[in-house]
Amino acid sequence: MSVRLTHIAASLFLLAASVPALAQTPAAAPAAAPAPSPAALKEAEAMADLLNIPLQTRNVVQVTRNQLIQSTVNASGKPLDEAAKIVDEVLMPDFNAAVPELAHELTLPWAMNFTAEDLKALHAFYLTPAGQNFLKKAALLNQETVRISQAWGQKVFNDAKTKHADELRAKGLKF
Repeated sequence: MSVRLTHIAASLFLLAASVPALAQTPAAAPAAAPAPSPAALKEAEAMADLLNIPLQTRNVVQVTRNQLIQSTVNASGKPLDEAAKIVDEVLMPDFNAAVPELAHELTLPWAMNFTAEDLKALHAFYLTPAGQNFLKKAALLNQETVRISQAWGQKVFNDAKTKHADELRAKGLKF
């Protein structure tokens, strides 16, 4: 269970960390947030392409696929290859078809939090040598972030599991 939760958290964190400004977007947008301007949305889509958001969404889908396969194995007792076939044939077409929708949804915080002019300036920055250097190293930074986050999560989980072993057993949990 802890590995699955860690992978889900890591996947979401990786996606957020892949997009610097998105990672700093407030957790909950105001209920009556205005729609982004068409110009800001256009610039946000350009930023999404520059920052490989479509690729990142496909990576998240792949991680999700792996988790779905493992969940299918756990839920059905089927061998890994049979579970993968079920997931690939039944569930993955929906996930793959929804990738552009997720990519679009991830552009909205950019368009809603930055003006078109700001987005043009950010885009220009990412085309500079410093911006290009950042983009080249972003994958490494993300890998390190995920590695550190997973190790931290595993340590905290193990410590909490040990600390609360009696209480967890009393609640019917066996780790």
